[in-house]
Amino acid sequence: MEKKRPTNETMRTISIVLGVLLLLVLAGMIFYILKSGRLADEKSTLQTENQTIQNNYQQVTAEKEQVEQELADAREEMNQMQTRYEEQLRNRDMQVSGLRARTNEILVLQNRIEELEQMQAEYENLQQLHTDLLVQHEELEGQIEIITERFQVLQDSVAASRGLRVYNIRALTRWDRWLWADRYNVSLAKRVDETVVTFEMGGDLFTIPGNRTVYLNLEDPLGIVMYPSVETFEISESSELVPYTQMQEVNYKGEPIAMEFTIEHPERLEPGTYNIRVYIDGELKRTREIVFE
Repeated sequence: MEKKRPTNETMRTISIVLGVLLLLVLAGMIFYILKSGRLADEKSTLQTENQTIQNNYQQVTAEKEQVEQELADAREEMNQMQTRYEEQLRNRDMQVSGLRARTNEILVLQNRIEELEQMQAEYENLQQLHTDLLVQHEELEGQIEIITERFQVLQDSVAASRGLRVYNIRALTRWDRWLWADRYNVSLAKRVDETVVTFEMGGDLFTIPGNRTVYLNLEDPLGIVMYPSVETFEISESSELVPYTQMQEVNYKGEPIAMEFTIEHPERLEPGTYNIRVYIDGELKRTREIVFE
């Protein structure tokens, strides 16, 4: 069977279809070209915007890094501030502790000051009391001195009363005329052959009875003991050991005793003042002067 050839209509239709396809392709190409141009513009714009975005991103990144650095610095500073703050807190706590300790010390010192003020007041009172006591002591000392003096006088009086007293001492001189009668109360030194010393001894109610030793010393004008003994006795006032001219032992029984000492002058006496000294138990009781011409 033979094949049928296309008709004109068919060809026309195909041509129209092909023309339409060509037109569509051409329109698509035009649209693509136009679209490509827009895309290029948009790409350029996008690239520009991308560049701007990148620049902004870099700027933001730099700012971010700067902010992070600043934040790190701020954190570091904050840490330092916190450290300083903690140090200040510790210092403050130490200062508070120190202040509390000082406050306690101040309280203790205040109490001590109050005690010292009280002690000062007591000391002033004691000083005043001491002054009053000193005045009283001085007054008492004055009274004691007066009483002591009176007591000493009384003691001396009692002591003197206890001892024997010598009174009525007399010296009788005699001139031995051999063939003629003796003469007494001779005042011429070369004529005095003998001196008789008499006196009385007595006491009072306080005088203690007992044995006494009576010493009689006759001293020449030069103060030398005449006719000295080999033995000596001690003078109670000066503790001096001296010889004696004559000595007698007596027993006092509460009654007055009459004493008599006879002193012979084998050699001629020299003119001058002679002293008679009477001692009882070493205590000087009485003296008497005799003047010979």
